[in-house]
Amino acid sequence: MTKLTKWFSTNIWIIKWSSYILNTVSIIIVLLWLFKSMIEDNLKIKFIIDLEALFAVTTGLLVVINQILRKLLKDAEYSPAYALAVGYVNNFIAPVITQLKEDGVKNPKLCIYRPFHFDELTSENVDRVKADLVHKKYELTEINLKLKGARARDILTLNKKAKVHSYFDFPNTLLSLYGYVDYKIESKANTNVEKIKNDLIADLIEQFYLKIDELIKSKSLKNNISYCDRKLSSL
Repeated sequence: MTKLTKWFSTNIWIIKWSSYILNTVSIIIVLLWLFKSMIEDNLKIKFIIDLEALFAVTTGLLVVINQILRKLLKDAEYSPAYALAVGYVNNFIAPVITQLKEDGVKNPKLCIYRPFHFDELTSENVDRVKADLVHKKYELTEINLKLKGARARDILTLNKKAKVHSYFDFPNTLLSLYGYVDYKIESKANTNVEKIKNDLIADLIEQFYLKIDELIKSKSLKNNISYCDRKLSSL
């Protein structure tokens, strides 16, 4: 995912409103163009702008914006990463934060691991991250949290000085995208398969976390959620 595509995906509302505004402006320009003679005769004003040319420019911009919007909406509709993110937030993140608050935790903090590659979520790599957390003087405890409206989940707590510092989760659901990646790669006749595969994985991870950001913001959970990568620098 290029930086420009990422910006468009993150700020899709800007694209939507730009489309609405340009549609409105185009209608106004058409009306002014159709009634130009009447306006000039009755109001004694002279248009210094070529309305026909202005309409052509506006509609040209509108076509470009609508194409971008259509592609973003299509990607959002068919992206398996977006679907996984919706399930992850609705079936895990939101119920966990709600349950923790109901259990008396005033402002629970859930740190979600953000991998660069799916391989970081295999059991061997997860154990390595846990070992690194211990080296950073955290005590790790796994608890079983019973959730209302969702199945009970095991969740990791990071403790310091006998207090829960934060809760921690590895989004292993991303591993289910390996099959999708293999399917997409098989359909491409290209010798540089590994690069294509890694680029696709990076795109899917980006889409997954973009959707999570969008959902936790809409659910007012942004203050409860943070991310960290394998460097654990944000902890």
